[in-house]
Amino acid sequence: MRIFYSFLFVFPILANASVVGITSYPLEERSKVISASMAGYFSQSHEVGMGLRYTQELEDDQLLDVYLSGAQQSRDYIFGSGVDFQVLEEQDHWPRFSLKPFYRYQKFEDTKEGVIGGAPTVRKRFALFDRELIPYLAFPSGIKIDSYTDIYSYYASLSFGATIPVPIRSGKDLLVTLETNKNFGASSDSVEVLVSWVW
Repeated sequence: MRIFYSFLFVFPILANASVVGITSYPLEERSKVISASMAGYFSQSHEVGMGLRYTQELEDDQLLDVYLSGAQQSRDYIFGSGVDFQVLEEQDHWPRFSLKPFYRYQKFEDTKEGVIGGAPTVRKRFALFDRELIPYLAFPSGIKIDSYTDIYSYYASLSFGATIPVPIRSGKDLLVTLETNKNFGASSDSVEVLVSWVW
């Protein structure tokens, strides 16, 4: 438990539904993952949201991600999907680089918005208290489309997160991921925790 508490202490001080999520984690071949998430949104009004996420390896180094979440007040729901493609494999002296095209649809206040974009992501493994810590940095960006007015605008954010395995009694690990998101536009920043079960 000391590992888990250390993880939660270090990363929240760095403070949208997660775009990267669990797709940055080095899953075993043909793995499937169910994740439950809780997010905090920081804007003019502070809100809390919850969601579910399904992740599956399609081919070697290709991970499909589908998620659905909702929140209080201004955010009725958020739906999204993407596929993470590895561009550069992680080695001892350099990180893994991947690109994740994604689509996200959300009801935000009085508008319905669709976002089409991509998330370049860098990941590198480290050891922490004899466990593996996997931090990542991503730059999700794309085009935001207002469904009511058909107005196009540029969307960009910076995401930083990390995943750490937490052992449970069955002998397997739960994956705990914390991701923070800094939005460069008018939307709010967020911090999200995901607890994932792999099979």
